Amino acid sequence: MKAMKTLDRKAAEILQKMLGLHTTKIDNTDGVYMPVHIEVIERTDRYDHISLAHYGMQNGDAMRDPEMIIALHKESQQFVPYYYRNDYMGMEQYSVKWTEKGILLNRRLQANHTTFANQWLRNIAVQQGIQ
Repeated sequence: MKAMKTLDRKAAEILQKMLGLHTTKIDNTDGVYMPVHIEVIERTDRYDHISLAHYGMQNGDAMRDPEMIIALHKESQQFVPYYYRNDYMGMEQYSVKWTEKGILLNRRLQANHTTFANQWLRNIAVQQGIQ
């Protein structure tokens, strides 16, 4: 856990507020901005894995624009961004993988995921009026 970057305090507060809404779709803008979809997709002994995504449509298919997966470390209550996908760009990146043998970590990519998530969560808060 020490080597992985975590969301900064402000971004973590925003994500906690979003989770506290107990909904899978946040859309407070009457179509001005893309709705945000949030869902706990996996629970393990140590982590809850949370999917956060915007979706667009292309040829009738839902397109992630983007999706991030962020792990909540249950003991420390810190959020670890580790997955990024953008279907329009054909991009999918894992910066952390949990295996039976331990954790595989790409430090530079995981730091980039965290930087992006910190800013994206701030943007979502402004766009959706999450205070």
